[in-house]
Amino acid sequence: MATTLTDLHPDIIHTHILPRLDGPSLSATATASSSLKSLCSDDTLWFPISQSTFPSTTHPQVNSVISTFPSGHRSFFLDSFPTITTDLTHRKPRRSWSHTKYDRPSCNLHPSSHSSPSQLISTVDIFYQNDVIFSKPIFTDITSHFLSSGFLTELSEDNPTQTRLDPTRIQNDPTRIRPGTETGSDPFRITRPIDLTVDEIAGADPATLRHLKESVKLNWIIIDPTRKRACNLSSIKAVSARQDWATNESIIRYTTVIPGCDPDEIVRCRIQVVLGVGEKGVGLYVKEVVMKVQDMDGVCVNGVEFLKIVEGVMMEVNGVRRKVGDDEERLRCCRVFKELKREKKEWEKMKEEKKEMVIWFNYVAVFVSFCFCVYFLLSLLKNCKT
Repeated sequence: MATTLTDLHPDIIHTHILPRLDGPSLSATATASSSLKSLCSDDTLWFPISQSTFPSTTHPQVNSVISTFPSGHRSFFLDSFPTITTDLTHRKPRRSWSHTKYDRPSCNLHPSSHSSPSQLISTVDIFYQNDVIFSKPIFTDITSHFLSSGFLTELSEDNPTQTRLDPTRIQNDPTRIRPGTETGSDPFRITRPIDLTVDEIAGADPATLRHLKESVKLNWIIIDPTRKRACNLSSIKAVSARQDWATNESIIRYTTVIPGCDPDEIVRCRIQVVLGVGEKGVGLYVKEVVMKVQDMDGVCVNGVEFLKIVEGVMMEVNGVRRKVGDDEERLRCCRVFKELKREKKEWEKMKEEKKEMVIWFNYVAVFVSFCFCVYFLLSLLKNCKT
């Protein structure tokens, strides 16, 4: 007589079968029946999955915040594991092109918005194949300076955790991570080299760059302790990899297109990983990680805009969806963003040309009016003499 899974004792399923599943498999198993859903909801199953998938969550403060989520680590994993995609089908970003930074609509994406969090937590995990090569949690305090300007988070060997505000930023103010070469001062930070050998002078060749693009994956998760929600702003898989011949560094980029503050606006979250070369070309190491959220003009958003954009992504409003492994949709969004960016530049060029034509028309009109006035005066003087 055949034995089905439901014939097994729940303790056997819970103890010997479910712990062998990864996150996506465990999530799919929960949809099979109500009894399996109850068994798969146990947080003791999701705790090791979350920490192995996102090593930076082993930090006590991060783990403590995740434990307050509605379903603990299960909620966190379901929020963070899928990539973010945006439905651009019915969006009309061209409507927002005529808005200047002074007349843009108020940045308020979600009507049931809670109070702003006092702190945002970012967890950054970079993998080469199945090995973690960089992992670090970042804690950013939400202050008045943060809300009115951009923020710059810098990690270095001398100062491993420093948040520095730059109130003078207008166009470029990324969240920047500069990992040092040692991890002794921070037990929750992981930095390991990639076991590859490249040319010490020329750096990575095209074949190595293609390999790095396929093999280096990144998760950049934003955690909101107030709303008890999280989202992954990384595309996880790289969209491009290139060699900077001037600095001999390999640059890998991850891009996610998400809605902006204006319902018709879209912005691009770009994360750039810079890999340095070890001595004599042996080993590649994470030298720098930079995240920027920019509009189509290349202007970085400020603190208030960033919070509202992230809120909309977490709540999946304005066409945002969480999808697992939808690479084609992600790449299509990137292509659409580039095409719209090109169209906007052409639109702005045409707008400037029209302005120039109007100005020249005004000059001609003034000149013709002046000539007419001179002719009228001369005619009047001539008539007076006669």
